[in-house]
Parts: sequence; structure tokens; C-alpha cells
Amino acid sequence: MLPGIFYFYLMFIVEHLGRLPFLATLWHSTIARCARLWTLISRLLGRQLWLSLETQAEKDTKPPTPPRHIIYWPIPGSWQRKEHPNWPDSSFQIPENVPHGTIYYITKGKQVGRGATAHVEQLPSGHIVKYPKSNPYSPKEEEDHRRDMRTEAEIYRKMGDCPYIPRLIGWDPESCCLTLENLEKGDLATYMKETAWIPAETRRRWALQAAASLLALHKADVIHCDIAPRNFLLNATLDLHIADFAGSSVAGSTPTIAAGPRFQPPGWSWHLPAEKSDDIFALGSVIYFIMVGEEPYPKLLEEEVRELFRDAVFPDVSHLICGAVIRGCWDGTLTTAEHIVNSLTTLYTTTATSQADERLRD
Repeated sequence: MLPGIFYFYLMFIVEHLGRLPFLATLWHSTIARCARLWTLISRLLGRQLWLSLETQAEKDTKPPTPPRHIIYWPIPGSWQRKEHPNWPDSSFQIPENVPHGTIYYITKGKQVGRGATAHVEQLPSGHIVKYPKSNPYSPKEEEDHRRDMRTEAEIYRKMGDCPYIPRLIGWDPESCCLTLENLEKGDLATYMKETAWIPAETRRRWALQAAASLLALHKADVIHCDIAPRNFLLNATLDLHIADFAGSSVAGSTPTIAAGPRFQPPGWSWHLPAEKSDDIFALGSVIYFIMVGEEPYPKLLEEEVRELFRDAVFPDVSHLICGAVIRGCWDGTLTTAEHIVNSLTTLYTTTATSQADERLRD
């Protein structure tokens, strides 16, 4: 009720005051100013609304912020339909709503390994397949993964029919998918940790095969750059093969991978070109692992190991049959893989002869 009365009296005052000349002029001036002010406010509000719409549109079209962590979630491939005929079709399809940071992918086989840049699976045929990890959040990183797979395929082609690497079964340049021979006993690191007792003769054979495999790589102008027990594989007869060349250096190319501190020579840096001597040093740590069953200084932090190596303080190897060879890899007195192969061969021959002489004397 009160607002209606207030409005009536206000209009009465405006009507009568408007009849006075000077008040009419003042009134019209005030109305004009209010009109201009309202126009200005309307423009500002309209501009603010337009900016808000533009900002929202940018948010809608801007790609999502890359996640800090990516989760790769496997979706069963068609190869599993025979094993699980009762599974619904949805089990073999990527969901429509994908959580941020999750990347679904269709598997080609059973997962048998984890790689930084590739999925590693065993096909129903028994062969091993490696294919690059996708990454819609970073096209550059995804292309880096494909490049590493192309590098690995090139190395397998260069090596040809080498007895110290897995046999190449196939290569698809379109999908960058690599198919390899399956080495049944898996990687050296896992095998040694899961096996209670390994004969000394087997350990000596592994040391020689590791050196021979590195010699074959270096002769092909390949620097592995990640010589470590996990990158050596064992077949059914427990013969050692070197593998995983994604990120290696070929004919002087820049590597994209590196060994850990326990397998890096003093002064190693990403800013320095890859050298065969880097592989030689790492081979010393691998042979140490083969003989002892653990990496150098396993209880120390990586930075502590790096400082010890920088001061040329290495584990004691004087009690090991090939201790001098290990030490030669670490201190640089053995400069080539060929020197290591020859040293081990001579050592084993001498040791076998000495043992035979002792048996004859007995």
C-alpha cells in the first residue's frame, strides 16, 4: 500500500514542479544526465557480459590441463573373446566418459612388461609385441614414443641375425609396432632375484655373453645407453641376450634414455654425447650383479653412490673370479668390449686349465 501512495505523491510533485520554468530546465538537464549515465552503465555491463562469454568460450575450447600423473587402463582386445565368450560387448569398448588423466588402450596380448614409452605384451602366438604409448595430453611426447620405437626397429634391422639379441619377427611402420621372439625365462634381474641358487659356471657364462652382446652392438655402431640387468633376457636354455634399444644411440644420434647412477661413469651428463665407454662402465656393474647377486652399494642412496664413483671408490671385487675385469670396466683400463671378451676368455681358459691340473695332481 505504501509504495503506491509514495509513487502518487512523487508524480504529483513532478507534474507541478515541472510547470516552473527554472525547475523544468533543471529537471530536463537531470533527466538527460541520467539517461547518458544509464547508457554508459549499459555499455559497461554489456561489455562485461561479452568478456565473460568470450572467457567461457575460451575455456570450452581450450584443451584440458595436462595431468600430473597418467594412468594407462587396458581394455581387453578381441583376442580375449575366445577366453571369455560370456563377457558383454561393453567389456571390449573404451568408455564414453574418460576421467581426466586416464588413457584407455586396447590390448594386443597379455602384459608381460612395463616400459616408459611402450606397452609390452605377449601375443596369443607366443611372440612379444611392443607398441608406443599414446598420450592425447601431449602430442610431442606421443611422437617421442613413436620415434623411440622406430629407433629400436632400426637397431634390430642393423643387427640382423645376431645370436645375442631377440629375433625380429615383424615391424609395422604405420603403428610403430614391433614383434619379437619371446625369451621364456624373462629378464636377468628378476630371474636372479627369484632363483635361490645359480651355479658358478652359469654366472661365468652370463658374464661372457653380456660382454659379447655389447661387442656386437658396438660393432654395429650402436651405443645402448641403458646397460642394466633388467635389459638382458634369458631364453629356455638360460643363454643371455641384450634387449630394449628404444632410446639408444645409433651412428652418433642423441639418446633419449640413460642408465641409473649405479651404471653411470663418473662425470656422466645428459649434456655430453653418448660414448661407448659409458656402456663399458655399466657392463662392469652388470657383471658385478651377475657374480654377487646385487647392484653396487645396494643400501646407499643414488646420490651417495654417485659421489663414491666420482671419487673412484668402488665395491671390493678382489675375491671374485672376474674381479679384475669388473675393476677394469670401472676404472677405464679396459676400453673396449672386445678387450673384455678377450680378458674373460683368457681368464676362464686359465682357470679351467688350473682346475684340471689340480684334479690330475689329486
